[in-house]
Amino acid sequence: MAIARDIVGLVAAWTTLLLLFASFIGVNLTQPPPQHESPVTHYPTWHQDYLNENKEITMSFTLLALIFSSTAAYAARRAIRAPSRSLTGFVTLKDGHESSSTQINTFIELYIFATWAAVIAYLFLDVGKIWAVVGALHNLLEVALLVVLQSGGRVNSMSFGIYMFIYVCLTIICSVYFTWPLDAIFFRWQGLCSDFGLIVMFVRTYISTKKQLSLFGGKDAHDAILARDQQAADRAAADRAAATMGSSASLQTVILNGTPAIVAPQNPLSHLHSGWKKLVARAPVLGHSSDSSDSEGEGSTLRIPHRREQTNTTTNATTLTPESLQNSQFATTVQMPTAPTPAGEPHIVTLNQDTGIWGVQWQNPDQIWLLIAASIAHVIGNCVTTIWITSTYAMAAFHISYGVSFPLYAYYLYVDNHALRQTKIYLPDFSKIKTATFAAVALIGATATVRAGLFVSTHSNEGAHL
Repeated sequence: MAIARDIVGLVAAWTTLLLLFASFIGVNLTQPPPQHESPVTHYPTWHQDYLNENKEITMSFTLLALIFSSTAAYAARRAIRAPSRSLTGFVTLKDGHESSSTQINTFIELYIFATWAAVIAYLFLDVGKIWAVVGALHNLLEVALLVVLQSGGRVNSMSFGIYMFIYVCLTIICSVYFTWPLDAIFFRWQGLCSDFGLIVMFVRTYISTKKQLSLFGGKDAHDAILARDQQAADRAAADRAAATMGSSASLQTVILNGTPAIVAPQNPLSHLHSGWKKLVARAPVLGHSSDSSDSEGEGSTLRIPHRREQTNTTTNATTLTPESLQNSQFATTVQMPTAPTPAGEPHIVTLNQDTGIWGVQWQNPDQIWLLIAASIAHVIGNCVTTIWITSTYAMAAFHISYGVSFPLYAYYLYVDNHALRQTKIYLPDFSKIKTATFAAVALIGATATVRAGLFVSTHSNEGAHL
């Protein structure tokens, strides 16, 4: 049933996209309006003269976008330079693969810096063929961020760099050699595709994470399991390292949950971490206690039948990561009873709260709303200036959107690196059908925006044709 629903959605999305493309038939592009001239280079730009333009106001909004993007670039660099907590793990549900947020955060930072460079180029060149060489880097980082998330949070293959190089070269070549107005239409369309793609990706990631945390019994229960598993893995790794110091054997055996595993001494965590990641990547099967009193109390109580063997030991005041040793506010206490509960299952005590920023208490996955809001603000700015290309108000909204979007991206980096306790984000299903469907959704958003811009331009009172 689910597969049939996915196929119906796929067919509906691509049918809608084809109908949108068919609507371009008959659009007259043979008599385009005159192009605005760059005040610095005197080359033609990718827009017409603004109606009732005040150049002083135009320059003021451009400087405003530059100030906000510069501030965002500085804040982003400061946020990820020295994280005060363990980075969030991005988990692919299909196979339990996990990657830290290091690479994703790096691409977000580069995305902000590329935008800052594009704003500087816009200040001197205005949008056009010359500016496209710099502006394409902004779109390149959007596509790269999408690919990294699609790949589970990390890419290591050489093919990634090759594909990105081909993409940016094709974008620049088409933008330079296409004639007006096809050059502007193409560049705007491909940029909007990645803009809408980011919205789709962030929304899907939020929904997937929210759903997965609820399967664990809530974020507190989820993070408590994560802390206990990390503690057990670190303890076993420390025991393994101590045993390796006094042994000349090339391989040793580590016992984890009663199962022997061969681990190379040069990398004692390789087996342990892979096992724990797969455990945390899927919601456990909840048990049911025969004692009704055990089912009452804090929402962080979670019963895990397949982990009963750990109830014979007591562990107190364990920290999540080595970074936590230098920052006591992230210290996490996970207490386990010395005797089993009536059901023979452990009781997990609620973890410490996340750190507040300016009075806001960020908790997983609420920080993803920052990415959603940032991507939506950016799309709104691009859409209004695409549809109403000669409006000074649309131009102002475009520049203001930069002052909203990219500081939010920088704020997300700060929250992820300094405000949240160790937790995980669960990436959505990347099956071929769903990927094709949501790719079509992003293409529909971009194509519909360009089509609306052509409609407004060709039906304006001045009779201009774009």
